[in-house]
Amino acid sequence: MAYSTDALTLMREQPNLRYVIPKTGSSLWTDTVAIPTTAPNVEAAYEWINYMLSPETAANVVERLKFATPNQIAFDKLPKTLKTNQNLFPSPAVVSQCEGIAPVAPKIADTFDRYWTQLTSA
Repeated sequence: MAYSTDALTLMREQPNLRYVIPKTGSSLWTDTVAIPTTAPNVEAAYEWINYMLSPETAANVVERLKFATPNQIAFDKLPKTLKTNQNLFPSPAVVSQCEGIAPVAPKIADTFDRYWTQLTSA
């Protein structure tokens, strides 16, 4: 299990590795940018967010760090090799089999934690 950015880097270094999304799907993740209520410079935070969301910067982030972008204008600026990279931008059919991660009830979370602890402590 790996983040897609790490998997892409590892596959370049080790050609025998593959990035696989199960046919039954996987979890979808998103990065979130938030401004804490205690931020000392909210205006600068908004400027940073706007900078990161600009098409030129977003395209540069995809090219340099291999983070996918939902920004269509940034996507349009990418070289074809990145646009067609199914590891970076899975097809709509693959994405439709995946689902977002949602909070679970505390009782279920306790069960997950118990099994995760058993798995990682073995």
